[in-house]
Amino acid sequence: MTITEIRKRRGRLYLLVLDGEPAMTVDIRTFEESPYRVGSSLSEEELRALLDESGRRRAEEKAVYLLSRGDHSRRGLEEKLRRFSDREAAAQAAQRMEELGYVNDERYALRLARDLTERKLYPRRRAVQELCARGVDRELAVRAVEETEKEDLDKALELIVKKHYNRLHDEDGRRKAGAALARYGFDGGTIRRALAQCGADDTQEDGWDAGEDLPLP
Repeated sequence: MTITEIRKRRGRLYLLVLDGEPAMTVDIRTFEESPYRVGSSLSEEELRALLDESGRRRAEEKAVYLLSRGDHSRRGLEEKLRRFSDREAAAQAAQRMEELGYVNDERYALRLARDLTERKLYPRRRAVQELCARGVDRELAVRAVEETEKEDLDKALELIVKKHYNRLHDEDGRRKAGAALARYGFDGGTIRRALAQCGADDTQEDGWDAGEDLPLP
């Protein structure tokens, strides 16, 4: 195959025209660092190596961009990179970011666990679920959440005061407050204790069974 033309494309890419036919794109830096120019001949293996190097570099550039916009777990970053790169390039880019210290699952898990439990007031089981959904290993997720300071009861009380306190004056309001906390992820025992401390200690008689936990959202 012979490179008969290169055409500039958006996003710092070249379109390679091989034997007169538009073929594939490579990033400009990879192409300019290669020994190939217009008129160069290359084999299938050489072309594949050029494309692999371009894919690796583009995946790393995308990884840096994603990390500049927010922290990620290694697995979470790799999953996002797969939307733009092949599986191998995504895995290599995520590993490279970890080697450079830009990705650290333990640091990420601890920071996110504190944010979820202290700012968003997630109960611990929901915080663990959220960490796992973002690519954190379950064992690490549990450990990170266990290191947070706020107890579930304190978080439930804070949510009641912030969002539901005016509902506690009648049976229907108490039932709705309890159901809202259950949907938020609190277990039935925590909800009952929280409502009792706020002076609504007859939730079960009101028709809301605190022993039946609702599934997490």
